[in-house]
Amino acid sequence: MSNKRPVLLTVLIEPQSFRWYAAGIDLSGTVTPLLCSQKGNFAGYVDQPLDDQTSYLRHHLAGVLQRGCDRLWGRQEKPCQIVFVSEGEFQDAPPELTSRVAEHFVEWMTSPPVVFFLRDSSHAVADPPLTAIAGEITPDWLDAVVTGLPQMISQCSEDDPWELIMTKPSVS
Repeated sequence: MSNKRPVLLTVLIEPQSFRWYAAGIDLSGTVTPLLCSQKGNFAGYVDQPLDDQTSYLRHHLAGVLQRGCDRLWGRQEKPCQIVFVSEGEFQDAPPELTSRVAEHFVEWMTSPPVVFFLRDSSHAVADPPLTAIAGEITPDWLDAVVTGLPQMISQCSEDDPWELIMTKPSVS
């Protein structure tokens, strides 16, 4: 029996900067920043065919989840659900790319389950309208996301709470 505290492993995707952040959000909405990438981290899908874009993002984001789970486990926490929040559609791609990636994770990850939201970033940080494009979440955990997301977004502008994951240089 695990004594680890259940949290939401939450991945905030910034398509405009090709950057991501991963944090834990507990049931009360308290955010624990974990990891972030450099700007441009997942730009490798640009100029690829749709199937290759989907594959690239699936594998890239799976690595983010693995690292996030590792960091939570080390803090005596475990993800009870995975939450992706994208600040819009993936850039420089067909419009269906975001939903294809979202649906893949919902089908592929059954334990813990996944929900994938689009966030309308034109609204204030304190009022993040979320649209679920794949997966489901219980009302209590949705309240935790809605409560914690503004704190997570505001912490994204700070360097200190995040472990920066460096982009590997490409080999020519």
